[in-house]
Amino acid sequence: MFRLKQKHTPKSEGRLPPADGRKLLAEQSVLRGLVGSLAVALLLCWLWALFAAATGRVFPWFSILIGALIGVAMQRFGRGLDWRFPVMALAVAGVAAYTGNLMIGVLETGRYIEAEPISVVGGLSSDTFRSFFRNTISPVDHIYAFSACGVAAFFANRRLQRHEVLGLRILDRSKS
Repeated sequence: MFRLKQKHTPKSEGRLPPADGRKLLAEQSVLRGLVGSLAVALLLCWLWALFAAATGRVFPWFSILIGALIGVAMQRFGRGLDWRFPVMALAVAGVAAYTGNLMIGVLETGRYIEAEPISVVGGLSSDTFRSFFRNTISPVDHIYAFSACGVAAFFANRRLQRHEVLGLRILDRSKS
């Protein structure tokens, strides 16, 4: 008669039926994830270089932000559930961290020698890259690049809801 409402009991009408595991696996796309994360990486590296040129300062923590957004792009475009997607996001974020620093160097070199960035990029050689990594990239840049890789790998996999996890478990049980 004077019973209190139970706050922690699950509502039966709020539960969803298990999702189709085959459909979840079919939604994965390595190509879409790679293309989407590369596009985001290039755009953000270019924005980082423009921001550094406008302010006259290089913010190395921006590479961690780029890594996080690459991971989110891999998650949204690739919709991956397995190990391939974090590995691809890690690789793209590692390359993007150094590419952003290289783009900053290209803009600064172009400003210093009064040349267009395209002509500076055209003059790059293996010796230029060796000199760039030896003289420009510091241990702090390596630490931030490593952190960007970890953040990208963390955000790369698709986040599933409870009914989707249940659908995948049912699919795994039916296979074995």
